Amino acid sequence: MYDDLKGKVAIITGAGRPNGLGHGMSLRFAKEGCNVVITEVARPHVDPEYGRGSWEDALERKKEIEALGVRCLPVKCDVLVEEEVQQMVNAVVKEFGGIDILVNNVGGGPPSSGGPLIEVGAAGWDEGIAVNVKGTHLCSRAVAKQMILQGKGGKIVNIASQAAKRPCPGLGVYGAAKAAVCHYSKTLAVELAPHRINVNAVLPGTIETDMLKESFGKMAQDMGMTYDVLMQHTLPTIPLGRLQTREDVAASVIWLASAESDYITGETILTTGGQTIF
Repeated sequence: MYDDLKGKVAIITGAGRPNGLGHGMSLRFAKEGCNVVITEVARPHVDPEYGRGSWEDALERKKEIEALGVRCLPVKCDVLVEEEVQQMVNAVVKEFGGIDILVNNVGGGPPSSGGPLIEVGAAGWDEGIAVNVKGTHLCSRAVAKQMILQGKGGKIVNIASQAAKRPCPGLGVYGAAKAAVCHYSKTLAVELAPHRINVNAVLPGTIETDMLKESFGKMAQDMGMTYDVLMQHTLPTIPLGRLQTREDVAASVIWLASAESDYITGETILTTGGQTIF
């Protein structure tokens, strides 16, 4: 437990969907005594195969979080729309008086951004890059400005991926976007250091969320195999011998949000069970 987190306000973007990273992180922040803000785009994508959290999902997460004894504010927010991001920040400040922690969790990409790179067109590329990089920037920018106004410092944790560090055929756009998130995190860390705002990135490995099942399912199909067979090939590549859990990721994020990491900034932390050693 991190006592310094009690009573703080943490925003986790894209936290409405069940069995997602945002879901797991929001529960961990609540268990640490944080008041939690969860954002969700709350409207379907034009491609029905692109899974997104709904407003009903966000309201269910609110019930789960508040059952842990803290307050929760769900907010409809498309992180690619600057006005909606600013409205989200305004709503949080009105509700809680300020912001202490931001976790930029929104990521992924539409099906059109997956597959072999030579098959990805302009639309798939643009959205795949934007949902990971532009969304991270717009939320970081709006929240950092609020943190600077508050004058108390803060923590920003960006969720990247091991795909930023190693080539993953079929996930080329996603990997390029997450590599950009890593570089962005380092630059932002330098720029915000005078304001005592720490910026770091966590790079998860193979974690069986619904989003991973969707992307790996498509990848397996492109490779002429089933999802289960692909996972059988994947597991031996993880030295610790198991898939990552949402709780594994949340533990790293919580540490970076706590006072114990106050002297850590601009780092990109691989949490892959050793999958990126080789």
